[in-house]
Amino acid sequence: MADKKDANDPSTTSYAWDAMAPKWDMIETLLGGTDAMRDAGEKYLPRHSEESGENYDERLERTTLFNMMELTLEALVGKPFSDPLKVNDDVPQEIEQLLHDVDLQGNDISTFARHWFREGLAKSFAHVLIDYPMLTEEQRQGRTLADDRREGRRPYWVLIKPENVIFAAAENVNGREVLTHVRIKEEVVVRNGFAEEVVSRVRVLEPGMFQVWEFVRKDKRRKGEWKVVSEGTTGLSFIPLVTFYANRLSLMFGKPPLEDLAHLNIRHWQSTADQINVLTVARFPILAVAGATDSTGTTMAIGPRQLLGTKDPNGRFYYVEHSGKAIEAGRQDLMDLEQMMASYGAEFLKRRSGNVTATGRALDSAEAMSSLQDSAIRFNDSLNKALDVTATWLNLPDGGTVEIKKDYGPSKVSDQMLKTLLEARKNGDLSREDFLDQLKQLQILSDDFSPAVNLMRLMMEAAGAGIDTALIDPADFMNNGSHEPADQDADEGGTPNGS
Repeated sequence: MADKKDANDPSTTSYAWDAMAPKWDMIETLLGGTDAMRDAGEKYLPRHSEESGENYDERLERTTLFNMMELTLEALVGKPFSDPLKVNDDVPQEIEQLLHDVDLQGNDISTFARHWFREGLAKSFAHVLIDYPMLTEEQRQGRTLADDRREGRRPYWVLIKPENVIFAAAENVNGREVLTHVRIKEEVVVRNGFAEEVVSRVRVLEPGMFQVWEFVRKDKRRKGEWKVVSEGTTGLSFIPLVTFYANRLSLMFGKPPLEDLAHLNIRHWQSTADQINVLTVARFPILAVAGATDSTGTTMAIGPRQLLGTKDPNGRFYYVEHSGKAIEAGRQDLMDLEQMMASYGAEFLKRRSGNVTATGRALDSAEAMSSLQDSAIRFNDSLNKALDVTATWLNLPDGGTVEIKKDYGPSKVSDQMLKTLLEARKNGDLSREDFLDQLKQLQILSDDFSPAVNLMRLMMEAAGAGIDTALIDPADFMNNGSHEPADQDADEGGTPNGS
């Protein structure tokens, strides 16, 4: 049975938040890179049985993260924003002017939208609060919208991470879900003399009103109580929070699209730690001796200017070395994990069939949709909702629309097209680089595929299989992955054109 929640504590979290928090922590830690993973310590790198603290710390500090989570996320997020966000003509001029600095932090709507989409795609959902500088009831008396514009008071967007919305409630109004209560956790750094102090706050939002609660400490033991330090009305009939769901299961609850990749990435982190550890042990052979002691009969010193000998005719000296089987098994485990992780990005771009119409008509490739496209379409709707909320603050009828790129999934490639390319390559009618070029144009290979990197990997595989890599000339592919030959006019120092 779930723990009972404190009804008098504004920082009380919802059950949905409790279930999502471990997922967010895992993803946020991975995106923080090697330092964040090391700081997490035993949470994501358990200590071995009987492993001393010193040995564990040494193993942890030697481990580095192969951050496939971040690489995949950035590649996916880059697709919808590979072209500039389009602001349509129906966006009112008053709002269009705000979009050049939509968050009052210098970010235009394209930059802001990319951050919002990235946060939501990584963690299942993310929010934007369309806020407005608040005035007291006395300050608002007799004010007009023209007064606000003259003083630069205007609505602005605030990106809210999902882990900061600790509670939300909604009700169904005419078949539409409407938020009725939201609590947002905030941490504010305030100056205390020559030092800084972190103050915990909770912002409570309900239709037409807001409150800011602050945790006030009574003593140095961190005991204290929550008090309302600010409150007021908004004049809105709704809560100005817009949520983008990349994968929704219920209100403020979902499955992060890359959650399984995150688990694999942590498994890779753990396997890397073990592999580095076994390599460290294997690189230092242990000198063993049988039937030999020094003059005292207890220990023996070993050094470069010393001669080892024993009077025991059966005595012998020998090195105990690692057989290498564990090293190869660990290497294969890492390679298998990397291959599985690499497949996740491709899966998001694979087209999948939509709903069949009443006539039973089959959908062609243009009507099929990838998971990423599906998320991008819903995100575009969230952007337009945020524009409408902005318009409400400005007493405008609507906020217009913007558009992000949605067509970037791999095109439908027929078996005949692939067969023709393969035959041309096999018959020598198509060079290797032209063959790879065609595969990239057909989006079978990713845009960031590098022929140079691919060739070097092939050489490494060939070397491991005992093939003479001297037969492979990498020179034609080493010009930063381009297909142009290297500059033949390089000087003796190896710098093209002497630059």
